[in-house]
Amino acid sequence: MTETLRTATTRNTNARTNTSRALAVAFAMLCASTSGIAHAADEQPVKGGEITIVNGSDVKSWDPAVTSGTFPGGPMDMLDAIYGFIVYSDVNGKIQGGMSESLTSEDAKVWTLKLRPGVKFTDGTAYDADAVKFNWDRAADPATLAPAQAFVSSWNKGIKIVDPLTIEITLPKPDRNFGATLAQLAPFIGSPTALKAAEKKTDIKPVGAGAFLLDNWNQGVSMTMKRNPAYWDQPRPYLDTLKFVVIPETNSRISTVVQGGATMMAGYMYQFGSNATAEGVTTHEIPLSGLYRAYFNQAKGTFTDKRAREAFYEALQRPRLMKAYTQIDGYVMPTNYFTADSPYYDATYKLPEYNPEHAQELFNALAKDGKPFDIKIVTYSNSDLKRLGSYLQQALGAYENVSVKLELVDQAMLTPTCKAQGNFDLCVDGGVLVANGAEPIITNLLGSKGNDNWGKYNSPEMDKALAAANATMDPKAVKAAYADVQKLVVDDLPLYIFGSEARNLLIRNNTGGIVPSNGGILQKQFLFVCKDACTTK
Repeated sequence: MTETLRTATTRNTNARTNTSRALAVAFAMLCASTSGIAHAADEQPVKGGEITIVNGSDVKSWDPAVTSGTFPGGPMDMLDAIYGFIVYSDVNGKIQGGMSESLTSEDAKVWTLKLRPGVKFTDGTAYDADAVKFNWDRAADPATLAPAQAFVSSWNKGIKIVDPLTIEITLPKPDRNFGATLAQLAPFIGSPTALKAAEKKTDIKPVGAGAFLLDNWNQGVSMTMKRNPAYWDQPRPYLDTLKFVVIPETNSRISTVVQGGATMMAGYMYQFGSNATAEGVTTHEIPLSGLYRAYFNQAKGTFTDKRAREAFYEALQRPRLMKAYTQIDGYVMPTNYFTADSPYYDATYKLPEYNPEHAQELFNALAKDGKPFDIKIVTYSNSDLKRLGSYLQQALGAYENVSVKLELVDQAMLTPTCKAQGNFDLCVDGGVLVANGAEPIITNLLGSKGNDNWGKYNSPEMDKALAAANATMDPKAVKAAYADVQKLVVDDLPLYIFGSEARNLLIRNNTGGIVPSNGGILQKQFLFVCKDACTTK
């Protein structure tokens, strides 16, 4: 999943960051469409043609309950094209209707979902309240093995069908972020007829009501989709054909786009280098930044002692670490979970800064107390993370009473090694966790029962502060609760936060209709091929 946080685009100065975000907001506000999503005034949608998206991995199942993070370049890109998001977060963090008309609440406890009239799945089954409830009840069943099982099972007993197009959901307790969490964890609704017909997961056919239909799938290699002629939001989708190509290696994805073999890929500017200015190519920033982070194992080992976590922060120069990782200078370091561009930022609380003398004192104190700083760093074996891991090993190795081992694993093995087995002291995941608001990522990371809390950080005070932020619609109360969260981040050091970044698209410059949602996934129904180089205008 993974795919958080309203943080600054760190290679830019604050002025450039604010300008970039202002332009992104202006883009969204200046555009107009019948469903409230916008296109730049100089981009006139063209019907027909095809676009090819390069992704790093393929879907393992067409089960709409099996989700894996709303970031671009992952399997949910494909699921979205078939099923469509029932609701989604826009770039300003507001919940918008997708396949539904709206999801609203007055008190954060009772939520009303309004569906669109006349929508049908591509097998003719009605996309109605019964179909939505069937999907959610199915996701709540442990036998489905849905990643969102715990989330959905906490409220699916509170579902009430008011009429065929209206569902009322009564939560066990108020949760102002319910819509954002739903969009992140359980956004897809499949045809009940198709799901009931499948005897096992591998038999599930992708039958949705989204913008596209699956035409051909060469698993692990590529897939071709064709436009859904009965899609509810005509004349969308504009494309006749949407293709996905699976290329795991980043440089190969980049060269495929630059050479014209594909239309776009998601990545980071430091990865693109001079390719960002190649002929026929441009970049488009997704205005949803996130944090680079590593997990301290707090269930066992060295980092169960807070002094070790503090020493780790103070022993390293985070700008140099980011340069080793990206090979680019100029990153501005986050001072907490939220940074200055966030409405929740509180300048009072700052993470420890580089202080090698005090770090050595802490290393010595740990050794004296029989708790030597002896750690295993686990990350995966691409070139960027190899550089990062080597830098960590070298920089920490300059201190006395410090021992560092580095273990590189295949990307697919990082989650089993760190999350499932807990076989690490420090685990570094690649890329950033991105969301256009605090939730649901922050609770998943810092809550004691959070799905992304790989380090097993457990703080009743943090759980209380997160719950307080979720339980109110009052902006002042939310900000006060998140101030408590930031204080605890500094006091407890639950994560190693070492940089922030915004994802970018590397795209052919005749690509139009770029409308990000959730963690950056594009709304496929708006994509179109321009007659000219529209993305440079």
